Amino acid sequence: MISSKNRRIALMVAGIVASAGSWAQSSSCGPYEVAFYETGLLYFKDSADEYSGIDKAVVEELARRTGCVFVRFLDSRVRTWSALESGQLDMTVSGIETPQRKKFAVFIPYIFNNRNYLVVRNGLASKIKTLQDFRAEKSLRLGVVKSFVHGAVLDPWIAMLKREGRVDEVSDLEVLARMFAAGRVSAFLTQPVVWPPLIERNHLDGGVQMLDVAPSDSAVLGLVLSRSRVPAADVERMRAAMKSMRADSTLELIFARFVGPAMAKSLAAGGAD
Repeated sequence: MISSKNRRIALMVAGIVASAGSWAQSSSCGPYEVAFYETGLLYFKDSADEYSGIDKAVVEELARRTGCVFVRFLDSRVRTWSALESGQLDMTVSGIETPQRKKFAVFIPYIFNNRNYLVVRNGLASKIKTLQDFRAEKSLRLGVVKSFVHGAVLDPWIAMLKREGRVDEVSDLEVLARMFAAGRVSAFLTQPVVWPPLIERNHLDGGVQMLDVAPSDSAVLGLVLSRSRVPAADVERMRAAMKSMRADSTLELIFARFVGPAMAKSLAAGGAD
């Protein structure tokens, strides 16, 4: 997955050093390479030019509780999912479970009640209230990120727009937000854990609205573990740790650092895992 042998060694050393405190609990879990990708408040560079975010905080707490060693590196979503499917990657973060993905990966949920909203400019929001309204306006174009799973309601709607030639697919959300800011697409889909920095960086504050067009969709984001590379014992070790993080409100506290207490409570609440 990592192109250079030297880079792999350097990352592994960095991961081991970062997780040194966990070795006292166990030195037999990992090291596992974990692909991260820059996505809103899930993983981003802070004002000190250091990576931060919900995903990073969750994995760090998971390492502390399990003794597992995680080697973090940055990649694209497209390459990440391809590597997982082909058995070339151990893990990734904040993934949505699908029947196809379950064939090659195990999912451990940690973000619940998450879903996509349709981001439109204020002028369009007065005319577009539903997905049907958007589709009826034939001049409108939608922007999406390749390989994203949007939900049971939104994915069929996107497929219809694709057949009409009205969808622009790009490699990541940053590109998508810039396309929207430049007026090349009429709307795009994103989540509460993603949109704040996108809106700020593209100077869209006050100029857009987030339409809750698929309230019945409730995506769950979870840790994604390769079935062929992560032993069942380590999967269960991580699952138990994540369950304890949810039970003692650690997950909610992590979320609150980035999205505030109200949204954190919603993201941490969900069905049994």
